[in-house]
Amino acid sequence: MKPFEYIEHTADAGMLVRGDSLHSLFTNAAQGLFEMIAVVDSIDETSAIDIQLESESVEMLLVTWLDELVFKHETEEMFFKRVKISTINPTELVAKVYGEPTDFSKHIVYTEVKAVTYHQLYAVQNTDGDWEAQVIFDL
Repeated sequence: MKPFEYIEHTADAGMLVRGDSLHSLFTNAAQGLFEMIAVVDSIDETSAIDIQLESESVEMLLVTWLDELVFKHETEEMFFKRVKISTINPTELVAKVYGEPTDFSKHIVYTEVKAVTYHQLYAVQNTDGDWEAQVIFDL
């Protein structure tokens, strides 16, 4: 089973994400976002950005995480290929994200993500210990 899949949503885009741990859930969510925005195979890892976040719950941390990645993509004018999470718990995350400055002659772009929403948001740990989350993006 894929770690993430895109789901149809009126005028927006959704993603269902799975992981066998909180770490893999957040890693897979980031990867799904990166692959929604651009062809990651067209991106090299020439730069890295540190990210440190705190939030009140797993759901809020997930939205804050993905929103921060969208914000860094826009403000740093970078496309991202990979993330390495060094610390994560239900309310804190420390990570490094790898990518390179935007180059429209090189990068193949799919869409622009404007924001991460709380609409139909959930993040739950199943009885087997695996995690599942759903998030909707404003395009």
